[in-house]
Amino acid sequence: MKTQNRKQNISQIVIQTLKTHPVIMILIALIVIFSIFFPKRFLTPLNFSTILKQFVTLMLFALGPSITVVMGSLDLSYIGIWMLGGILVWILTPIIGMFSILIIPILGVATGFMIGIIQVKAKIPSFILTLSLLVIYSGLTATLASGYTRHVNGYEFITMKLIPYFPSAFLWTIPLIVVAIYIMKRTSMGVYIYAIGSNEEGVRLAGINVDKYKIIAFTISGLFSGVGSIILFQHLGASVPLELNLNDMTTPLVAIVLGGTPLLGGNGGPQRTIFGALTFSVLYQGLTLSMINPYALQLLIGLLLIISIVVSSRGLKGVNVT
Repeated sequence: MKTQNRKQNISQIVIQTLKTHPVIMILIALIVIFSIFFPKRFLTPLNFSTILKQFVTLMLFALGPSITVVMGSLDLSYIGIWMLGGILVWILTPIIGMFSILIIPILGVATGFMIGIIQVKAKIPSFILTLSLLVIYSGLTATLASGYTRHVNGYEFITMKLIPYFPSAFLWTIPLIVVAIYIMKRTSMGVYIYAIGSNEEGVRLAGINVDKYKIIAFTISGLFSGVGSIILFQHLGASVPLELNLNDMTTPLVAIVLGGTPLLGGNGGPQRTIFGALTFSVLYQGLTLSMINPYALQLLIGLLLIISIVVSSRGLKGVNVT
């Protein structure tokens, strides 16, 4: 009798999990499909490692913005923090050595705080504000680099192999994910951020300082983007990119929305972005193995973003997004 009850409880948990995270069904389906069509290439340790590398890149870029999206705001500054932070590391390394890497999270915090202040004071839509800042950071990076790609040595320990086929960057990423989820699910600040995304006016009427928590949310987003960029800096080759890549900006958004965090806010969070990033990584690698045309792959990414936004925002019309 106890065994039967235990099985029923497990079944209920599985069903409830799939209802809460429908993207898991998509992930399982993709793994099955690609395993059937490309068994010799998909089901290999090397492909597994490649998927994890893609996951790390997506997750570290999307982790900070996952917090602001819950609030109903967009933060696109993550690419700019990574780019400008990289060139600042290159400039400061001859002066302060290894400690120069700390300039990236400092830049992230300063950027997030600045975005929060401007957004709540000037009431500029966060999408326009952070996109503009991203373009500014990109241009500033290219200017400081004098148009040449810059490479920085000395941080190889970040990607030093510890476990076969497991990217070391993946191991660095796990604590960041845990901290982000803890903040959102176990602190009063996380509760307020969810509440603002659900009903900002109601939160104001309850006497909560909405502007304060918006600034805090953007600052935390900048902090996670900055700390994540330390890992990404070495993970992506320890070189400073000079050109703004549209895919770098859009794919983290796909991971966030695909995971089940609507751009209108009030739901989701980093814990769902995990599934979105993993699903996208499996899909991207599977399509790459199918030798699909790169331009067609970009088209599919764009369509996936649109479909994810439409599906995740059903029933949430009328909510104001800032």
